[in-house]
Amino acid sequence: MNDSKAWLSRLMVPFCALLLLLAAALVPHMEKRQRLRVAPGVWPGSEALLLAHSQGKLPADRFQMIELPWSSAVMRALGNGAADVAVVTLDGVLRMREGGQQLRVLMVLDASAGADAVMARPEVTDVQGLKGKRVGVDVRGAGTYLLINALESAGMSMGDIHIVQLIQREMESAVEAGEVDAVVASEPWLSGLCSKGFHSVFDSSRLSLPIVRLLVASEKAHAQFRKELALLLRTQMDMTRLVRTGKPFDGMELILRRERLQFEEFASSLKHWKPLNMEENAAMLAGDSPQLAQMAAVMEEQMIRGGLLRSKPAPSDWIDATLLKEALP
Repeated sequence: MNDSKAWLSRLMVPFCALLLLLAAALVPHMEKRQRLRVAPGVWPGSEALLLAHSQGKLPADRFQMIELPWSSAVMRALGNGAADVAVVTLDGVLRMREGGQQLRVLMVLDASAGADAVMARPEVTDVQGLKGKRVGVDVRGAGTYLLINALESAGMSMGDIHIVQLIQREMESAVEAGEVDAVVASEPWLSGLCSKGFHSVFDSSRLSLPIVRLLVASEKAHAQFRKELALLLRTQMDMTRLVRTGKPFDGMELILRRERLQFEEFASSLKHWKPLNMEENAAMLAGDSPQLAQMAAVMEEQMIRGGLLRSKPAPSDWIDATLLKEALP
């Protein structure tokens, strides 16, 4: 009897395995819906996306927010496929294109009007006072582009200062520890440095070409997520209007916690960045010779001169204005 039971057990194992294989082959396989992965970074103009996601306007079953605190990490996530969409400055897009990354600019979120600045100790009264000083900067962010422009305005170059490589969130502690004499900061860290006694000696409002932050998608996401991308653009526009009221609203505590600012500080920072509406975006992105492409051509020359690019990126289709039309209600 025991032998027959053992024989029956040995027979049932492959039989059950065969049944499972048949079930897997015959029962329709319900594939989990893939979500659009968005890396907005930490920037006041990006908060509209996170606010929309928290309120369900960008549904969690279609959108995933990847919160990364510094710009170089955001660029890396988009470049290695960990994110499908990211908020990147124009100089960052040029660096990524030079590296051979295929991407599409879908929207110009905003232009910096003083929200990026060279912040120095009180004894450093102007850009020339930076000569021989230690300057902290995120070399993969927009700060290096701003710093080159600041130095050139005073007849100086990067060789006239000592570069200390820092990401934005490290700058405040470096200032407190006396490790740097100046830093190149962006909001919201810029507001925090003001409270530490640092002051601006050069900011983005003095640039001939503004620092613009762009909503950028990978080539793959651009092809596969048209509906989600159109909703993303439309929602960004709608929620930005709410964020910029300068008055408390539902979800404000989420923004203040991420930005590590008091409400008054955040409200004050609003004047330092200017969002672009649909008409302004169309002017920047559409046409045979888009304004953004013209800006990029000038910026490339300067970045090559400053050592931020080795050569011009290879020609490619990297601007798409068609999704703006799809985003319109």
